[in-house]
Amino acid sequence: MNKYGIVILSNPNHNQEESLGRVLNALVLANDLNQQGKEFQIFFQGTGTLWVNLLEDASHPGHALYMNVKQKVKGASKACADIFKANVTTLPLLEEFHIPNVGGATSLAKYMLEGYHMVSF
Repeated sequence: MNKYGIVILSNPNHNQEESLGRVLNALVLANDLNQQGKEFQIFFQGTGTLWVNLLEDASHPGHALYMNVKQKVKGASKACADIFKANVTTLPLLEEFHIPNVGGATSLAKYMLEGYHMVSF
């Protein structure tokens, strides 16, 4: 069985229209995979960690899509959340790979080696 990793990297504060399109497309893909019973996980990386609090807000256009698949969110990179000052409190902070002088981050390589096909937005 194929497994998929959806990596959200877009910065909600940069080119807001395109960034919104990217995160919505990531969530549409996640919902589609979910409806088809496929195995997947979602990762928030880099400035993508800034999306977490926005998507938690019920008034955000992506909120319903996000809530439909929130149980499939693996987490947010702790190092990225720290660097970009994303106050992530509703998801696990991932520290699987140590970056010298920065701290723990998500090991996307780990998931790729476990057979996840990665798609980034």
